[in-house]
Order: sequence, then structure tokens, then C-alpha cells
Amino acid sequence: MSNRRSSLMTLAACAVGLAGGWFTRPLRAQTTFPARTVRIVTPFPAGSGPDAALRLVADKLNKKWGQPTVVDNKPGGNGFIAVATFKQGTGDGHDLIQLDSNHIATHPHTFSKLPYDVERDFTPLRMILRTHFFVAVAADSAYRSIDDIVAAAAANPGKVTYGSWFNGSPGHIGALRLAATKRVQMLHVPFRDFGQLYTAVATKEVDWALGSIASAGAMERGPHPVHRADGAVARAAVSGCAGHGGIGQHARL
Repeated sequence: MSNRRSSLMTLAACAVGLAGGWFTRPLRAQTTFPARTVRIVTPFPAGSGPDAALRLVADKLNKKWGQPTVVDNKPGGNGFIAVATFKQGTGDGHDLIQLDSNHIATHPHTFSKLPYDVERDFTPLRMILRTHFFVAVAADSAYRSIDDIVAAAAANPGKVTYGSWFNGSPGHIGALRLAATKRVQMLHVPFRDFGQLYTAVATKEVDWALGSIASAGAMERGPHPVHRADGAVARAAVSGCAGHGGIGQHARL
């Protein structure tokens, strides 16, 4: 495995992704910008963490530019639906897209063919969100730590299930890296979006998933301001990155 691929897998496992880096197509020369409504396409569903962060940015741009800045949610299809919508734009900078690290860095290594070329179709503008992952389980799950999950997977190969928000996502790659490190087999179940994923975790349709305050915090039971006293999911461990947002008291991956 090349150093580049190895570093990408580590990046996904540590949950430090672009998760909202926004991009434009190579621009044509123009005198005034923006001259009309700016659209930002996102592969993330409305109400998700990346969507919420993007809407904060869109609101500020709207006030700064004096032109409407709208968010266009196109979830599903590993982000390909959003990319196709973006590529149908005018290419004059009035169409932007929000992409995650997996769309730019991971997909080229996990798909034999992509409906886009990273270097040809996108011009990066800036990163707008960084996040740290924790292991999310149902609030009443029998798994209270990462050791519990690993032990169950070792005893029952392929029986412990984990979900992610699509194939090749940081949640998927990070879980694969955990399984490879611990030399266990677990079954991956991909979902269309965050809402479906963490509902499945809460109802034990899947045993666990990687999550963040942005993506799963609204369903989490705990002391953080975004948590709920009757939350449906809980943390079993956090990623090996630096502590963030009160997650340091949990076991690290």
C-alpha cells in the first residue's frame, strides 16, 4: 500500500475530513461577482451537520454579497448525484459544491470509475468544517466500550454490524481500519444519509457506527448542549485524534 493511501485511511479513521470543503469549477473571466444568485450544491441531506455548517456560511455570504446564496441538497449515490447537478451549472462561479474528504481523496482509490475528475472538474476554495468521530451505539446497547464490540466480533466473525452514510465514506473506511487493526470481521451496512443511519443505530438495526457531534449529536444522550437527556444513542469510544468538544473522557480508538 502506498504512503498516500495509508495516510488517507488514517485521516478517515481520525475523522478529520473536509466535511464541507467547498469547490467551484474552473472559472471564466467576468467583471462583477456575484451578478446573480449563487447556488451551493451539497451531497449531504438537510439537517445534517455538514448541511448546518454550510447554511451558516451561505447566510454570511448572502449578507456580504447582497445576492441570494442558496443551498441545494442532493443526497445519495455516494455524492455522485450532487456532482452531476453541480457539473450542469454555468461554470462562472455562481455554482459551488460542498464536498467531503472522501469525495476528493478516497473515492479515486475505491471506485474503478468516477463520474468526475478531481483535478479537472473542481477548483478548491476553502475548508469549512473539521470534526472528530466517536463510536455511536444504542443508548441501551450491551456494547459499552470498543473492547466489547471487538470481543463480540472476535467471537462471532461477520455477525457484528456497523453502518455508514455510504460506501467509501470516512465512517466506512475508519471502521474497516479498526477491523483490520484488531483482526476481526464485521458486516458493513451502508445507508443513504445520516438520519437513516443513526436511527438504525438507535433501534439496533445495526450495532454501531462512527458519528460526530455534527452528525449524531442531536440524538445523543449526555451533558453536551446538543445532547438530550432521553437521547437514543451513546458513545462507546472516540477517535485517536486530539480531544474535542468534551469527548476526552471516553476510551480512544
